[in-house]
Amino acid sequence: MDSLLSRLVLSDRPAYRISRHACFWLSCILFFGTIYGSYWHFGQNPPIFNKHAFAEAIFYLPLHMFLGYAIIYGLMPRYLKQEKYLHLLAAVLVLILVTSFFSYLISLYVINPYRAWQELPVSPKILPNSLMAGLRGSNTVAGFMVAIKLLKNGHFRKLEIEQLEKARLKAELELLKGQLHPHFLFNTLNNLYALVIQKSENSPKVILMLSDLLQYMLTESKQHRIPLNRELAMMEHYINLEQLRYGNRLDLNINMKQGEEQLQIAPLILLPFVENAFKHGVHEMIEQPWISVDCAVSNNSLKLKLINSKPNLRDRIRHSTKIGLANVQKRLELMYRDKFQLKVLDEGESYVVNLSLELERA
Repeated sequence: MDSLLSRLVLSDRPAYRISRHACFWLSCILFFGTIYGSYWHFGQNPPIFNKHAFAEAIFYLPLHMFLGYAIIYGLMPRYLKQEKYLHLLAAVLVLILVTSFFSYLISLYVINPYRAWQELPVSPKILPNSLMAGLRGSNTVAGFMVAIKLLKNGHFRKLEIEQLEKARLKAELELLKGQLHPHFLFNTLNNLYALVIQKSENSPKVILMLSDLLQYMLTESKQHRIPLNRELAMMEHYINLEQLRYGNRLDLNINMKQGEEQLQIAPLILLPFVENAFKHGVHEMIEQPWISVDCAVSNNSLKLKLINSKPNLRDRIRHSTKIGLANVQKRLELMYRDKFQLKVLDEGESYVVNLSLELERA
């Protein structure tokens, strides 16, 4: 029922447009016929309802239609969108006066002859009184039409703004992903290059893990949501790649538990935090680096705590940046809004990342 009503009111299909206009004008005939037909109740004993008022309402209907349609389809598109409000006001006043004059002519040459034919009382038509009656009736109908038109325009404008906002967010997210993928791939290929140079026997294993990561980035990351366990698996791949590269020189403490199969997360949300810890902690340290990753899932809530060693000033690479971390923080703001809490702390000898995220279910 709601769907049918919404289509009848909002749809631009010809069938629905004709139907809603027909319903509106039928309502006008019933309204004016009932109002003016009730005048015969007063002073009558017994009360008499003037059923001929409905016919008279039909006679006046073309004037109401002319004024209403001229305003909403002629004047409003021409002046309102261009913000020419004085021009609109002046044109509406002229139309109202013209309509009122024709209302007087209809009353004189159509209504009175009809009443005489039906042997009904014929009221004398005085021009000022007839003009005021025309103003009252036509303005009532035109006012309703303008109000409905403005409400519809406001509704469609709201929908248009929402669609534009969704398109903007989608484009911005795609841009952020486009920045993230080359950044992440560059770091991973550097890891693989280092292993190949060392002629490590782990190179085939690294290539398989890198292949899985590439498939994840090129295909699955385009989805709006993916299973949480898939994101956690990619984190493990990345950590294993880094651990193969650094060996015993890296002190690694990992505590990650798989979540429920139904839990969903935006792709490439957690992985950049791990990548950032390696790039700006481990990679820049000459002495013993260390990383601690603790990821826990309870009901629909995920908590990630990541701590990594902080390089000394003399060990820092000047040109290093934190593009990945900035991008993922922006994506969190766009995709999760008030459903996340992120704190990145500089603790002197370490960096600490605390992320709380409310997950969705498939």
